[in-house]
Amino acid sequence: MKNLIASHTHNIYLKPGEVLVTRTPVLVSTVLGSCVAVTMYSALCGFGAICHAMLPVNKGREVDLRYVDTALQHIYAKLSEYGVGSDLVVKLFGGAQVLNVGGRSPHKQTVGGQNVAMAEAVLASLGLAVATRDTGGNRGRKLFFCTRSGDVFVRRMRSGKHSVDEEIIL
Repeated sequence: MKNLIASHTHNIYLKPGEVLVTRTPVLVSTVLGSCVAVTMYSALCGFGAICHAMLPVNKGREVDLRYVDTALQHIYAKLSEYGVGSDLVVKLFGGAQVLNVGGRSPHKQTVGGQNVAMAEAVLASLGLAVATRDTGGNRGRKLFFCTRSGDVFVRRMRSGKHSVDEEIIL
């Protein structure tokens, strides 16, 4: 991981409610619990995009990128403006249930589950298929998205601790 970070001259930390659409090679990191991150990458056009969304639905408010539906539509519109086409690779991450909420109905979907479901629905409505995903569960994730290659490195965190349990490359 140190080599990955050292190999990038530009590193950006993406906070909740932020998006990034860039042609500049950067390493984007973010930490997810129930939030979701969606990455989009076009090798032909050299564009990478990522969002960090907190809640599923923006109910008619102004453009607010904290919401999954708004953030994904915003990213897709920006990429479309730049002529990104059919080679777009989409990846979906997050949506964990990191808080143990007692008394929750087993039939009601968690915020993380709602975020993942909304991301899937919006992407499908845009005609985009999810190529790779790491969603759900009860552990947070730290992501590193390389806009140069489209690779995403995921560190799954141990439940209730801040130490790394495992790393995967997607």
